[in-house]
Amino acid sequence: MNEKVKRLAPTQDVLRELFLKSGNRCAFPGCHNVMMNEQGDFIGQICHIEAAEEGGERFNPNMTNEERRSFDNLMLMYYEHHVVTNNVAEYPVAKLKKMKKDHEDKFSGIIQKMSNSIMDYGKVSNFTTSKVCHKLSDVLEYGCSDYENAENSRVLNTVLNKLIDVPIETRSLLAIMVDRSFSDVLGNCNVPLHEIESAICMDASYILLQIDILKRRRLISEPDTDEYGCPFCVLYGDYETGWNYWNDIRDFCKITGIPTSEICVNLNFSLFD
Repeated sequence: MNEKVKRLAPTQDVLRELFLKSGNRCAFPGCHNVMMNEQGDFIGQICHIEAAEEGGERFNPNMTNEERRSFDNLMLMYYEHHVVTNNVAEYPVAKLKKMKKDHEDKFSGIIQKMSNSIMDYGKVSNFTTSKVCHKLSDVLEYGCSDYENAENSRVLNTVLNKLIDVPIETRSLLAIMVDRSFSDVLGNCNVPLHEIESAICMDASYILLQIDILKRRRLISEPDTDEYGCPFCVLYGDYETGWNYWNDIRDFCKITGIPTSEICVNLNFSLFD
């Protein structure tokens, strides 16, 4: 006789595995919301891929109650994305299972190494430096000499060295800041903070936390307000040469179609060559 469908709470072992393998982050692609806040409160949701009860999204009558509450059938998500994934046509079982796997794979290496040592997982080791910077000059039609290109490479590699140990979340936000920045009349690279907040659907406190990390590397200014009361920051250029390279990096990426994340997140500075 088939068992009666009954919603069972996840076991403590399953919950422990879910939190460990989620990195305390929502599993929805591109979401940076935490599942547990600084006060230790659980502010996310435990979501079933195949519903726990009849009538729920993607309910599978062939599963047992134990299978429905197993680790393989559960994932952690922010409330908004839990609602979004209730669209069964857009998010079938296979898509959610892949979303769960892709998210947990990002933290699997960390979990494996945690038992042996404490490491800094924000530091990048597979970056590439700029050597000649010819492509940047050619794309922007600057007509720089070999000496000027070499000097530009030196400046850009100084920026690269500042970014090597910046956490990936911060570098990801930096890429968005560069994309949405604009040059003012003085040639400063301005970042409109209200626009960034709307674009990434995160509150101001999250953005200010990442800005603080960038400030310590002397990459960005303190937030300020313009004449209309709108908050903004300035991405610093090179003090010695006066080169506002962030404006050029933004324009270079737009013209070439190279994602800004290749520069800011993956630190592939050889693309400028």
